[in-house]
This record gives sequence, structure tokens and C-alpha cells, in this order.
Amino acid sequence: MSKNVRTTNKELADAVALSPSSVHERTKRLLNSDLVSGAHLDVDLGQLGLSLRALLFVQMSEHEKSNLDAFVHDVLEIAEVRAAWMISGRFDAIVELVTRDTAHLHRVVVERFSSREEVHRIETSIIFDGAEQRDLSALLDIDT
Repeated sequence: MSKNVRTTNKELADAVALSPSSVHERTKRLLNSDLVSGAHLDVDLGQLGLSLRALLFVQMSEHEKSNLDAFVHDVLEIAEVRAAWMISGRFDAIVELVTRDTAHLHRVVVERFSSREEVHRIETSIIFDGAEQRDLSALLDIDT
């Protein structure tokens, strides 16, 4: 299922050599557990005109670090923000953005991030290319 959430029950049953009814019950239990929190579609944002992806490395003002959790959740309200994480190290947060072009990116960074009192410093990196791993089968085989 981690490879393709749209795999049919019959395909799953064939892959694991179980009956479709057994796979259905196991899948239902899995989806009702706290292990799986949802499924998503991968949308090609480039086809929507949002082809520029960037990461903002954000350093908070010293007196505002206690509000980092609120900052991370607050920036998710910005339309161009796809994700935000609290991190350790030199920076306090990373924010992933999608924009139409560099002018749009510049406007979002200046108007929605640099102008914030709690933000001390921002470094911006444009993402040229990347890949994601969604197949968890090898990870589940790691010895603990």
C-alpha cells in the first residue's frame, strides 16, 4: 500500500497470497489504527503554474524561540507553503514553498516572512530537482 494507495483489494490479496476478505479486514484494521493517518494524491504543481520550489531556512529572534511551534503552524496558513518543520542546528525551522517564479518567491519571502518580528534571518534555497521514497517495505525489514 505504501507504493500505491490505490492498489485494489484483489491486487493486494494476490500480492500477499491471502484471500480478499482477509486482506479487506486487515486493511480496515490498519486504516482504523493510529499507524496510518491518511492518504494523499501527488499533484503536479508545475501544471498549475507553480513550478518553482524553494526551502526557507528560518532563524528566529532569540526572545521568540519559545513561539516556534506557533510559527510553524501559523505559516501553514500561507497559500504557497507546502510544509514546515522545526529543526535543530543553526536554523530553527525549514519552510517549503511553491511559487510561479522568482518574482513571486521574492514577494512571498519579503511580505510574509522577512516582515515578521519573530524572524531574525532567512536563507532561501531553490530546489532544482529531487525524489521521494514512499515504498516502506525495505524500511520495515531493518533490524531494530
